[in-house]
Amino acid sequence: MKSIGLDIGGTNIKGVVIDDKGEILRTYIRKSNYYVNDYTKNIVEIIDELLNSCNGQVEGIGIGVPGIVDYKKGNIVSCPALSLVNFNLKKYIEEIFKLKVKVENDVNAWTIGEKYFGCGKTCTDFIMITIGTGIGCGIYINDNIYRGANFEAGEIGYMPIGLDAYKYQCSNHDFGYFESNASANSVGKKYKEKSGEELECKEIFIRAEEGDEVAIDVVEEVYKYLGIGISAIRCIINPQKIVIGGGMANQGEKLKNEVKENIKKLIPLNTVIELSKTGEFGGAIGSAKMNFIKC
Repeated sequence: MKSIGLDIGGTNIKGVVIDDKGEILRTYIRKSNYYVNDYTKNIVEIIDELLNSCNGQVEGIGIGVPGIVDYKKGNIVSCPALSLVNFNLKKYIEEIFKLKVKVENDVNAWTIGEKYFGCGKTCTDFIMITIGTGIGCGIYINDNIYRGANFEAGEIGYMPIGLDAYKYQCSNHDFGYFESNASANSVGKKYKEKSGEELECKEIFIRAEEGDEVAIDVVEEVYKYLGIGISAIRCIINPQKIVIGGGMANQGEKLKNEVKENIKKLIPLNTVIELSKTGEFGGAIGSAKMNFIKC
């Protein structure tokens, strides 16, 4: 049996086909704005492409979406990155492909991938944090995903860390205060505000390594915000470990070590930080895995 998994990001949509043992049989990646704002057309075309490569029975389709998701109904409650509100993606995709579909918050899906194939294999309690266009958090407690009363657990992008958060007017259709200061998207915005130059996040990190003072200031500020936010999560949850994934995790040991040092300055509690082992397709792998497990 095979399963298709999609990870819908603000920048890219990533897809995989896996078998019931977790072996990756096919990967696919496309820009999220391939059809400008027609995200559903994009999703359907990618699923169709992956189905055509399966040549066999497909157990189902799993989709991870960046936002608040009622996973029982497959309904997207709110997804600022894709400008979707109260949209039943499960029903929409099932009607087209006549296959079982599971829809989940993207970081929860990645958390499932990390549990079965990555850093969470030996854990009953861990936190998965993804840092990309926005910031999300998967909470794995007592061997289960914790979603909260209204499926809003882990929406740490909204965390109002610091008094300046009172000046930031935010609705659930906007990016939150924490992710507006600590995401890859925020790196570019902060650099442009200070230098007037528009660059991608990865280029700013390169410039910081090369000694660009503005880039260094921006990167250090973002690391400090990450230290504050992750410290707060550590104090509340007390997980066995905190796993970091997403585009900014490509900074590797440098990011991990800087964040750990900032956490040490803030709290006297031992905090285990690890980088995701499932790679850039971790979210898609977790989405596909949902069809083989009870979740």
